[in-house]
Amino acid sequence: MKKIYLAGGCFWGVEAYFKDIKGVEDSLVGYANGNSEKTTYENLYQTDHAETVEISYDGKEESLERILEYFYYIIDPFSINKQGNDVGRQYRSGIFSKDEKDLNKVKDK
Repeated sequence: MKKIYLAGGCFWGVEAYFKDIKGVEDSLVGYANGNSEKTTYENLYQTDHAETVEISYDGKEESLERILEYFYYIIDPFSINKQGNDVGRQYRSGIFSKDEKDLNKVKDK
């Protein structure tokens, strides 16, 4: 099972979108890329985390490249600290991974 972490506005909307994609096995909402290990919704302004969705996908039916294509359908990568009607740093866009190879693929896109 492969995993990628996507931040692109409200995590509930991103998660709902990816749940309908064949090959996406699971998703989990949370926070990433802040200045502390943990945060809560109440202290996002202090910890500077982004709303993020962990996407678990099979890597067979859906490749990372295809997952990223789906992601770019729903976000504006040039929008700063907002997506659609969601405004604030917690709604900034980002792609995160624990796999260095995946990060290199993202950089090449």
